[in-house]
Amino acid sequence: MIGYRRDVRAARARLAGLERHYLHSAAYGTIEYAQHGAGPALLLSHPLFGGFDAGTGLAATYAGDGFRIIAPSRFGYLGSTLPPGASPAGQADTYALLLDDLGVDQAIVFGYSAGGPSTIQFALRHPDRTTALVLMASALPGKSSRPPKPVAQLLFGSDLAFWVLQRYLPAQLARLLVAKSLRLTPEQWATVRQTEASFLPVRPRKKGVLFDIYVSNPAVQHVPLEKIQVPTVVINAKDDPLSAFDNAARAAQRIPGAKLVTAATGGHLLLGNEQRVREEVAALSGVDRAPSPGQ
Repeated sequence: MIGYRRDVRAARARLAGLERHYLHSAAYGTIEYAQHGAGPALLLSHPLFGGFDAGTGLAATYAGDGFRIIAPSRFGYLGSTLPPGASPAGQADTYALLLDDLGVDQAIVFGYSAGGPSTIQFALRHPDRTTALVLMASALPGKSSRPPKPVAQLLFGSDLAFWVLQRYLPAQLARLLVAKSLRLTPEQWATVRQTEASFLPVRPRKKGVLFDIYVSNPAVQHVPLEKIQVPTVVINAKDDPLSAFDNAARAAQRIPGAKLVTAATGGHLLLGNEQRVREEVAALSGVDRAPSPGQ
Protein backbone atom coordinates (compact mmCIF):
# COMPACT_ATOMS: atom_id res chain seq x y z
CA MET A 1 0.00 0.00 0.00
CA ILE A 2 3.03 2.28 0.27
CA GLY A 3 3.16 2.56 -3.50
CA TYR A 4 -0.55 3.38 -3.66
CA ARG A 5 -0.30 6.17 -1.11
CA ARG A 6 2.80 7.57 -2.82
CA ASP A 7 1.24 7.57 -6.28
CA VAL A 8 -2.06 9.09 -5.15
CA ARG A 9 -0.24 11.82 -3.22
CA ALA A 10 1.80 12.57 -6.34
CA ALA A 11 -1.35 12.72 -8.48
CA ARG A 12 -3.06 15.09 -6.06
CA ALA A 13 0.05 17.27 -5.88
CA ARG A 14 0.24 17.40 -9.67
CA LEU A 15 -3.38 18.48 -9.88
CA ALA A 16 -3.02 21.04 -7.09
CA GLY A 17 -0.05 22.60 -8.87
CA LEU A 18 -1.94 23.31 -12.08
CA GLU A 19 -3.29 26.80 -12.75
CA ARG A 20 -7.03 27.04 -13.10
CA HIS A 21 -9.77 29.67 -12.82
CA TYR A 22 -13.37 29.74 -11.65
CA LEU A 23 -16.56 31.33 -12.92
CA HIS A 24 -19.57 31.35 -10.61
CA SER A 25 -23.07 31.11 -12.09
CA ALA A 26 -26.37 31.40 -10.26
CA ALA A 27 -27.89 28.76 -12.53
CA TYR A 28 -25.03 26.26 -12.77
CA GLY A 29 -22.78 26.83 -9.77
CA THR A 30 -19.01 26.84 -10.18
CA ILE A 31 -17.39 26.41 -13.58
CA GLU A 32 -13.71 25.49 -13.36
CA TYR A 33 -11.49 26.05 -16.38
CA ALA A 34 -7.97 26.60 -17.63
CA GLN A 35 -6.85 28.61 -20.61
CA HIS A 36 -3.62 29.31 -22.44
CA GLY A 37 -2.24 30.33 -25.80
CA ALA A 38 -3.21 32.91 -28.37
CA GLY A 39 -5.05 32.73 -31.67
CA PRO A 40 -8.49 31.46 -32.68
CA ALA A 41 -10.43 30.23 -29.67
CA LEU A 42 -10.79 26.47 -29.24
CA LEU A 43 -12.89 25.06 -26.41
CA LEU A 44 -12.04 21.44 -25.64
CA SER A 45 -14.69 19.31 -23.92
CA HIS A 46 -12.82 16.51 -22.17
CA PRO A 47 -13.60 12.76 -22.08
CA LEU A 48 -14.57 10.43 -19.25
CA PHE A 49 -12.27 10.69 -16.20
CA GLY A 50 -11.06 14.06 -17.43
CA GLY A 51 -11.21 17.63 -16.24
CA PHE A 52 -9.50 20.91 -17.10
CA ASP A 53 -6.16 19.12 -16.70
CA ALA A 54 -7.01 16.54 -19.33
CA GLY A 55 -8.43 19.23 -21.59
CA THR A 56 -5.22 21.21 -21.76
CA GLY A 57 -3.14 18.10 -22.38
CA LEU A 58 -5.46 16.85 -25.12
CA ALA A 59 -5.46 20.26 -26.78
CA ALA A 60 -1.67 20.15 -26.95
CA THR A 61 -1.82 16.72 -28.60
CA TYR A 62 -4.71 17.14 -31.01
CA ALA A 63 -4.76 20.90 -31.73
CA GLY A 64 -1.22 22.06 -31.05
CA ASP A 65 -0.02 25.66 -31.01
CA GLY A 66 -1.71 28.64 -32.60
CA PHE A 67 -4.96 28.52 -30.60
CA ARG A 68 -6.40 30.15 -27.52
CA ILE A 69 -7.26 26.97 -25.63
CA ILE A 70 -10.20 27.03 -23.21
CA ALA A 71 -10.52 23.82 -21.19
CA PRO A 72 -13.40 23.64 -18.70
CA SER A 73 -14.02 20.87 -16.22
CA ARG A 74 -17.46 19.60 -17.14
CA PHE A 75 -20.32 19.07 -14.69
CA GLY A 76 -19.23 17.12 -11.62
CA TYR A 77 -15.55 16.98 -12.49
CA LEU A 78 -12.95 18.34 -10.07
CA GLY A 79 -13.96 21.89 -9.11
CA SER A 80 -17.05 22.19 -11.31
CA THR A 81 -20.52 21.80 -9.82
CA LEU A 82 -22.97 19.07 -10.84
CA PRO A 83 -26.16 21.17 -10.72
CA PRO A 84 -29.64 19.72 -10.15
CA GLY A 85 -31.22 18.62 -13.42
CA ALA A 86 -27.87 18.69 -15.21
CA SER A 87 -27.99 17.91 -18.94
CA PRO A 88 -25.75 18.20 -22.02
CA ALA A 89 -27.80 21.24 -23.07
CA GLY A 90 -27.13 22.91 -19.72
CA GLN A 91 -23.45 22.08 -20.06
CA ALA A 92 -23.46 23.71 -23.48
CA ASP A 93 -24.95 26.85 -21.99
CA THR A 94 -22.14 26.99 -19.43
CA TYR A 95 -19.71 27.06 -22.35
CA ALA A 96 -21.55 30.12 -23.66
CA LEU A 97 -21.36 31.77 -20.23
CA LEU A 98 -17.66 31.04 -20.07
CA LEU A 99 -17.03 32.49 -23.52
CA ASP A 100 -19.02 35.59 -22.51
CA ASP A 101 -16.88 36.02 -19.41
CA LEU A 102 -13.69 35.66 -21.44
CA GLY A 103 -14.84 38.06 -24.13
CA VAL A 104 -14.82 35.39 -26.85
CA ASP A 105 -17.42 35.76 -29.61
CA GLN A 106 -16.83 32.47 -31.43
CA ALA A 107 -14.87 29.27 -30.88
CA ILE A 108 -14.14 25.92 -32.40
CA VAL A 109 -15.75 23.40 -30.05
CA PHE A 110 -13.88 20.11 -29.83
CA GLY A 111 -15.72 17.24 -28.17
CA TYR A 112 -13.71 14.14 -27.38
CA SER A 113 -15.48 10.93 -26.33
CA ALA A 114 -17.93 11.76 -23.50
CA GLY A 115 -17.19 15.43 -24.19
CA GLY A 116 -19.07 15.16 -27.48
CA PRO A 117 -22.74 15.43 -26.41
CA SER A 118 -22.36 18.89 -24.87
CA THR A 119 -20.45 20.26 -27.88
CA ILE A 120 -23.19 18.95 -30.18
CA GLN A 121 -25.68 20.83 -28.01
CA PHE A 122 -23.52 23.94 -28.19
CA ALA A 123 -23.56 23.80 -32.00
CA LEU A 124 -27.36 23.39 -31.94
CA ARG A 125 -28.08 26.02 -29.30
CA HIS A 126 -25.37 28.56 -30.17
CA PRO A 127 -24.61 28.15 -33.88
CA ASP A 128 -23.67 31.82 -34.26
CA ARG A 129 -20.87 31.26 -31.73
CA THR A 130 -19.61 28.01 -33.23
CA THR A 131 -16.77 28.45 -35.70
CA ALA A 132 -16.72 24.69 -36.22
CA LEU A 133 -17.57 21.44 -34.45
CA VAL A 134 -14.99 18.65 -34.04
CA LEU A 135 -16.25 15.29 -32.78
CA MET A 136 -13.38 12.91 -32.09
CA ALA A 137 -14.16 9.37 -30.92
CA SER A 138 -17.36 10.95 -29.65
CA ALA A 139 -20.37 9.47 -27.97
CA LEU A 140 -22.93 9.45 -30.80
CA PRO A 141 -26.31 7.89 -31.55
CA GLY A 142 -26.15 4.14 -32.11
CA LYS A 143 -24.48 1.20 -30.45
CA SER A 144 -23.42 1.83 -26.85
CA SER A 145 -23.08 0.09 -23.51
CA ARG A 146 -22.64 0.96 -19.86
CA PRO A 147 -21.89 -1.02 -16.71
CA PRO A 148 -24.47 -1.71 -13.98
CA LYS A 149 -24.73 1.25 -11.61
CA PRO A 150 -23.52 -0.64 -8.51
CA VAL A 151 -20.34 -1.61 -10.37
CA ALA A 152 -19.76 1.96 -11.54
CA GLN A 153 -20.44 3.36 -8.09
CA LEU A 154 -17.86 1.02 -6.61
CA LEU A 155 -15.09 1.25 -9.19
CA PHE A 156 -15.37 4.69 -10.74
CA GLY A 157 -14.92 6.59 -7.51
CA SER A 158 -12.09 4.53 -6.12
CA ASP A 159 -8.50 5.69 -6.41
CA LEU A 160 -7.41 2.32 -5.08
CA ALA A 161 -9.31 0.35 -7.73
CA PHE A 162 -7.77 2.38 -10.54
CA TRP A 163 -4.32 2.19 -9.02
CA VAL A 164 -4.57 -1.60 -8.78
CA LEU A 165 -5.61 -1.79 -12.44
CA GLN A 166 -2.74 0.45 -13.51
CA ARG A 167 -0.20 -1.34 -11.37
CA TYR A 168 -1.15 -4.99 -11.82
CA LEU A 169 -3.39 -5.18 -14.91
CA PRO A 170 -2.01 -2.49 -17.24
CA ALA A 171 -2.58 -4.48 -20.43
CA GLN A 172 -6.23 -5.14 -19.55
CA LEU A 173 -6.80 -1.48 -18.76
CA ALA A 174 -5.10 -0.50 -22.00
CA ARG A 175 -7.62 -2.59 -23.95
CA LEU A 176 -10.31 -0.10 -22.96
CA LEU A 177 -8.41 2.48 -25.01
CA VAL A 178 -6.83 0.51 -27.85
CA ALA A 179 -7.84 -2.63 -29.72
CA LYS A 180 -6.16 -5.87 -28.74
CA SER A 181 -4.97 -6.31 -32.33
CA LEU A 182 -3.05 -3.02 -32.33
CA ARG A 183 0.66 -3.53 -31.73
CA LEU A 184 1.91 -0.55 -29.78
CA THR A 185 5.31 1.00 -30.27
CA PRO A 186 7.23 1.83 -27.08
CA GLU A 187 6.25 5.49 -27.54
CA GLN A 188 2.57 4.60 -27.97
CA TRP A 189 2.65 2.31 -24.96
CA ALA A 190 4.11 5.20 -22.95
CA THR A 191 1.23 7.40 -24.14
CA VAL A 192 -1.31 4.81 -22.99
CA ARG A 193 0.33 4.50 -19.58
CA GLN A 194 0.49 8.28 -19.23
CA THR A 195 -3.21 8.49 -20.08
CA GLU A 196 -4.04 5.86 -17.48
CA ALA A 197 -1.99 7.69 -14.86
CA SER A 198 -3.82 10.95 -15.62
CA PHE A 199 -7.09 9.44 -14.35
CA LEU A 200 -5.80 9.79 -10.78
CA PRO A 201 -7.12 11.17 -8.56
CA VAL A 202 -10.43 9.55 -9.53
CA ARG A 203 -12.55 10.48 -6.51
CA PRO A 204 -13.02 14.19 -7.38
CA ARG A 205 -14.17 13.13 -10.85
CA LYS A 206 -16.74 10.54 -9.73
CA LYS A 207 -19.89 12.67 -9.94
CA GLY A 208 -19.00 13.73 -13.46
CA VAL A 209 -18.17 10.21 -14.56
CA LEU A 210 -21.51 8.85 -13.36
CA PHE A 211 -23.37 11.78 -14.92
CA ASP A 212 -21.65 11.07 -18.25
CA ILE A 213 -22.37 7.34 -18.19
CA TYR A 214 -26.00 7.44 -17.10
CA VAL A 215 -27.26 10.86 -18.27
CA SER A 216 -25.11 12.69 -20.82
CA ASN A 217 -24.00 9.86 -23.10
CA PRO A 218 -27.46 8.22 -23.28
CA ALA A 219 -29.05 11.60 -24.07
CA VAL A 220 -27.12 11.79 -27.35
CA GLN A 221 -29.33 9.03 -28.77
CA HIS A 222 -32.15 11.53 -29.27
CA VAL A 223 -30.19 14.49 -30.64
CA PRO A 224 -31.38 15.86 -34.03
CA LEU A 225 -28.04 15.76 -35.82
CA GLU A 226 -29.74 16.86 -39.05
CA LYS A 227 -30.27 20.31 -37.51
CA ILE A 228 -26.56 21.03 -37.02
CA GLN A 229 -25.72 23.95 -39.30
CA VAL A 230 -22.03 24.54 -38.58
CA PRO A 231 -18.90 23.13 -40.27
CA THR A 232 -18.39 19.71 -38.68
CA VAL A 233 -15.63 17.12 -38.74
CA VAL A 234 -16.23 13.63 -37.32
CA ILE A 235 -13.02 11.71 -36.53
CA ASN A 236 -12.94 8.03 -35.55
CA ALA A 237 -10.69 4.99 -35.76
CA LYS A 238 -12.17 1.82 -37.18
CA ASP A 239 -10.71 -0.16 -34.27
CA ASP A 240 -11.94 2.13 -31.50
CA PRO A 241 -13.11 -0.20 -28.67
CA LEU A 242 -15.14 2.51 -26.92
CA SER A 243 -16.71 4.65 -29.65
CA ALA A 244 -18.11 2.52 -32.46
CA PHE A 245 -16.92 3.57 -35.91
CA ASP A 246 -20.33 2.78 -37.41
CA ASN A 247 -21.87 5.39 -35.10
CA ALA A 248 -19.42 7.99 -36.41
CA ALA A 249 -20.05 7.08 -40.04
CA ARG A 250 -23.81 7.33 -39.63
CA ALA A 251 -23.52 10.62 -37.72
CA ALA A 252 -21.41 12.14 -40.49
CA GLN A 253 -24.12 11.18 -42.99
CA ARG A 254 -26.81 12.78 -40.87
CA ILE A 255 -25.01 16.08 -40.18
CA PRO A 256 -25.35 18.37 -43.22
CA GLY A 257 -22.01 18.82 -44.96
CA ALA A 258 -20.03 16.94 -42.29
CA LYS A 259 -16.62 15.49 -43.13
CA LEU A 260 -15.79 12.00 -41.90
CA VAL A 261 -12.12 11.43 -41.12
CA THR A 262 -11.37 7.73 -40.84
CA ALA A 263 -8.32 6.18 -39.22
CA ALA A 264 -7.72 2.52 -39.99
CA THR A 265 -6.12 1.98 -36.58
CA GLY A 266 -5.34 3.97 -33.46
CA GLY A 267 -8.09 3.04 -31.05
CA HIS A 268 -9.81 5.52 -28.80
CA LEU A 269 -6.66 7.63 -28.51
CA LEU A 270 -6.17 7.83 -32.29
CA LEU A 271 -2.60 6.69 -31.75
CA GLY A 272 -0.43 7.45 -34.76
CA ASN A 273 -2.98 9.92 -36.13
CA GLU A 274 -2.24 12.94 -33.95
CA GLN A 275 -0.73 15.04 -36.74
CA ARG A 276 -3.63 14.25 -39.03
CA VAL A 277 -6.08 15.45 -36.38
CA ARG A 278 -4.06 18.64 -35.89
CA GLU A 279 -4.19 19.30 -39.62
CA GLU A 280 -7.97 18.83 -39.72
CA VAL A 281 -8.43 21.23 -36.80
CA ALA A 282 -6.07 23.75 -38.36
CA ALA A 283 -7.99 23.63 -41.64
CA LEU A 284 -11.16 24.67 -39.81
CA SER A 285 -9.50 27.77 -38.40
CA GLY A 286 -7.06 28.82 -41.09
CA VAL A 287 -4.11 28.25 -38.73
CA ASP A 288 -0.97 27.22 -40.60
CA ARG A 289 0.01 23.86 -39.18
CA ALA A 290 3.54 22.66 -39.77
CA PRO A 291 4.40 19.10 -38.73
CA SER A 292 5.43 18.79 -35.10
CA PRO A 293 8.91 17.47 -34.30
CA GLY A 294 9.06 13.73 -34.87
CA GLN A 295 5.99 13.67 -37.12
